Amino acid sequence: MQKDKFLIAFLPFVMIFSFSLFSCSGKVESSEKKEVRFSWWGKEDRAKYTQDGLTHFESLYPSIKVKPEYTSWNDYEENFGERLLSGKCADVMLINFDWLYKYSPDGNGFYDMQELSDYLELYNFTLDDLSYGTMNGKLNAIPIAFNTAIPVFDMTELKRNNLSLPSTWDELFSMAKVLKQKDMHVFTISKRHLFFLALSWFEQNYSKKVFSEDGTLKVNTEEIGVIFDFVKSLVDENVIYSINEGFSLSALREKKVAGAVLWCNETSIFISEVEKLGGKAVLGNFISTPGAKESGWYLKPASMYAIKKDCENPKEAALLVNYLMNNHDFALLQKNDKGVPISNRSLTALMESKRLESMQYTALMKIRFNSGSINKMLPIMDDNDLILGFADNAFAYINGDKSKEEASKAFLETINLLAK
Repeated sequence: MQKDKFLIAFLPFVMIFSFSLFSCSGKVESSEKKEVRFSWWGKEDRAKYTQDGLTHFESLYPSIKVKPEYTSWNDYEENFGERLLSGKCADVMLINFDWLYKYSPDGNGFYDMQELSDYLELYNFTLDDLSYGTMNGKLNAIPIAFNTAIPVFDMTELKRNNLSLPSTWDELFSMAKVLKQKDMHVFTISKRHLFFLALSWFEQNYSKKVFSEDGTLKVNTEEIGVIFDFVKSLVDENVIYSINEGFSLSALREKKVAGAVLWCNETSIFISEVEKLGGKAVLGNFISTPGAKESGWYLKPASMYAIKKDCENPKEAALLVNYLMNNHDFALLQKNDKGVPISNRSLTALMESKRLESMQYTALMKIRFNSGSINKMLPIMDDNDLILGFADNAFAYINGDKSKEEASKAFLETINLLAK
């Protein structure tokens, strides 16, 4: 009878945690502490909440000791490849999306986390979410949040000029004509997002992707010239502000622009500045050509977690990844720092606690509702050298330093060098 009472009392505990980290399959049985090294990049505020989270994690798993390793983005990026290839990298790593293709094209550069599914609550993600981290059938990384370039506007400024949010390219250029009369431009924009904007216009209007699935170029120098002409029209018609300066909040403060094109998880920069100036910011639409067969807009993970391929304590590393991705308390610490989390559990935690920034949530919903028409970004499209090659040659053509043919050939050479 006593044994039956014990089983009855214990049963709810088993049911509650049957899919959690404390399940029989996920529990770490060890009397000796096992160390897991964890590396990330970021500023001090990120380090602070992450350290608080790791203290909480260690209280949940007394048999695991986490060794934190963090630095600035520049140092992290500069040294990542060497540390990974030499085996000196951490067990759990924050990585960029394109690093999967640079360091694990065959899926063997990182641990296959499918083998650790007993310790990872993968049901919090869709299969499409996980596909971004799957290389050659192996789950190398899990995305934390998604990013796409998206327009954002000062709605107060638009209303002042009797303007509404543009949905088509014609509407965008019509907006620019109105703002030009006030010595204003539509967008402040970085070189990277200028490239994505031009890419979307070309692919929509020419029903042709610029890059093949393997990252090779599908357009010729003449078509590159067409894209450069479009960039020139953006400059000439006051759609974009200062091609040399790039994204600039001072342009917003000086009433030189009414909007910007930013990553989803960066929109708060623009929004907070608009609010400081007494305005109201809103997300715009994905600009499109009516009837276009190609959307031209692309999506990528903002950042991802991966595990070292020859990790000595893979189960413990997986438990840490799961905590960082899916733990309710850590979600409240992290909030939107790495973007709106795509994990159902973390997203729910932020929504229930009302700690989710409404604009970033709206951006996530725009992505989710448009998922069928937003393409998966190829790593080469986000390569720094490609972005600089595009912008430098486009600007050289616009400024008269190169002919259109010269600029197009020079950009093509940049791409060919990257593809080697």
